[in-house]
Amino acid sequence: MELKYIEELVQANAIGAKKLCEGTFLNPGSWGAALLAAGTTLSAMKHILDGHAKIAYALVRPPGHHAQPDRADGYCFLNNAGLAVKLALDSGRRKVAVVDIDVHYGNGTAEGFYHTDSVLTISLHMKHGSWGPSHPQSGSVDEIGEGRGLGYNLNIPLPNGSGDAGYEYAMNELVVPAIEKFQPELLVFVVGQDSSAFDPNGRQCLTMDGYRKIGQIMRGMADQYSNGQILIVQEGGYHISYSAYCLHATLEGVLNLQALLLDDPIAYYPEDEKYTMRVVDIMKKCWKESIPFLKDI
Repeated sequence: MELKYIEELVQANAIGAKKLCEGTFLNPGSWGAALLAAGTTLSAMKHILDGHAKIAYALVRPPGHHAQPDRADGYCFLNNAGLAVKLALDSGRRKVAVVDIDVHYGNGTAEGFYHTDSVLTISLHMKHGSWGPSHPQSGSVDEIGEGRGLGYNLNIPLPNGSGDAGYEYAMNELVVPAIEKFQPELLVFVVGQDSSAFDPNGRQCLTMDGYRKIGQIMRGMADQYSNGQILIVQEGGYHISYSAYCLHATLEGVLNLQALLLDDPIAYYPEDEKYTMRVVDIMKKCWKESIPFLKDI
């Protein structure tokens, strides 16, 4: 995060309140909460780096993945996951991969590492485009990084209603091959339950089964490429009751539990997974043609 921006937040907190951008306000207590969220995420990462555990989960609010180095955005003040990645790099990890499944594009995390090949940022999100001056990034498939980072920001904008099968297909066809090629020393899993079937801010129709499967895939990649080390960082989720169930299922997957602890309490909604599969195939072809290290996935 840039010093000038941090100073802006400190000054806004000193006067009591400030509108930072459309939809994002620093109110009394916001700055303290943001510091706690960032500090908790850094502590979780340090817990892994110090060898105390291979898996840690930062259950934090406010979220962070829209916060860019020089600005707030989308309810986010400090980029919790991005700060944790920086700590890992500063602690000697040479390559870190971030996989973000929040329904909105993790533009802040992408922006923070857009010019480096040390961090692979992958975002699976609803196709929503830019939403204003604070969020100029579109999240489109052609935003692939610049300079040394060219090819190391991978966006996967999925059609509305992609559902469990569509997300699983995208993970297996795009995320897994990219992680295999990148060979990260540590994984950061940015989770948002606003991709669920009943979330008021999303349209992706994931159920508990879908979240569980994504968690299992992430655990498999961590075991294979990063010695099982995976930091989980909380982002969005706005259907209060179902978000909790979907988070539970995500953690069941990451923990690789063989016996499920909770059943899905809400009826299943069917999805048009074949449409999403066609879209994923198009993106895969685009990657193979435009990103050198993925030409043979």
